[in-house]
Amino acid sequence: MFEEYDIEQRKSIIALLFKLAKSDDSVSNIEKLYLRDIANSIGVDSFSIDEVLKNPEAYPLKSPLDERERMTILYYLLFMMRVDGRIEKGEEKLIYEASFRLGFNEKLTEDLIGVMKTYLNKEIPPEVMLTQIKKHLN
Repeated sequence: MFEEYDIEQRKSIIALLFKLAKSDDSVSNIEKLYLRDIANSIGVDSFSIDEVLKNPEAYPLKSPLDERERMTILYYLLFMMRVDGRIEKGEEKLIYEASFRLGFNEKLTEDLIGVMKTYLNKEIPPEVMLTQIKKHLN
């Protein structure tokens, strides 16, 4: 997934994740590790990560056409929000905004954030996320 993206598009995903991580005014070590793990998985090297972190505003997100890719980005955001064991209002706000730009409705986003809160500091059973998504399919 994201193989067809140019490097700028992949950098924009990293920029969005970084904005989310720093939305509570600090980026924890676990958030940095998660960010680097995602960057590595989508083919963004360390030099490019550092470039993005210096100026994340230079990499606005372009919403992919493919729904699966958009959902994957939303998942990255949701898991970034909870990785440090806290969910802040500013993080939720950014998730709602990004989710809207990705083409998802507010109720789906609310339900998925609810799952993140319910399973904060616990493993999330995959069927729980799928159940929430299925409720919103046409």
